[in-house]
Amino acid sequence: MENIKIYHSLGRGPIIAAICFIVAGLCELIAYGLGFLTLTGTVRWTPSLIGLFGVGLGFSFLIPWWKEKNKKIPFLEVTDDKVVMNSLKSWEIPFSAVKEFFFTDITKQLIGIRYKENVEAQKLESAHSAGNAVRQMNKMLIGAQEGIPTYRLSMKPQALFDLLNQRLEAYRSTHA
Repeated sequence: MENIKIYHSLGRGPIIAAICFIVAGLCELIAYGLGFLTLTGTVRWTPSLIGLFGVGLGFSFLIPWWKEKNKKIPFLEVTDDKVVMNSLKSWEIPFSAVKEFFFTDITKQLIGIRYKENVEAQKLESAHSAGNAVRQMNKMLIGAQEGIPTYRLSMKPQALFDLLNQRLEAYRSTHA
């Protein structure tokens, strides 16, 4: 089978980022105009923090857009034996380690990855304390240590879910 490359739907990313930057700028102007921000840059109130959050949120929409548009790196690449996810860092999800993919109870925009018991235990053991805490929290909230976000992708969540399960079954039938 051929490799499937899935990108973020880039139409809304730059627009949302621009809105975040505009809101951030307005919050900074309000903070400065009301005297909450001194000329030395000391933050005295919440509008500046909201502005800073807006800038961070703007970059969170721009980074995937820049990476995919300029470097031609897909967010997800589904091959015959693994899924490669390129977010801020790249990581692989080998089908040999996966028990099942499932939609989480919280949202249909997140596909949970239920690993085989030995792999799940190994991931918990190899994680540092903060990573271990995050994995435990994810397990309680979504029912899995890791998940694949499906919002703003070029493929619909249900189609991606079906593709992952189809490739998982094909891998199992050829490696049984």
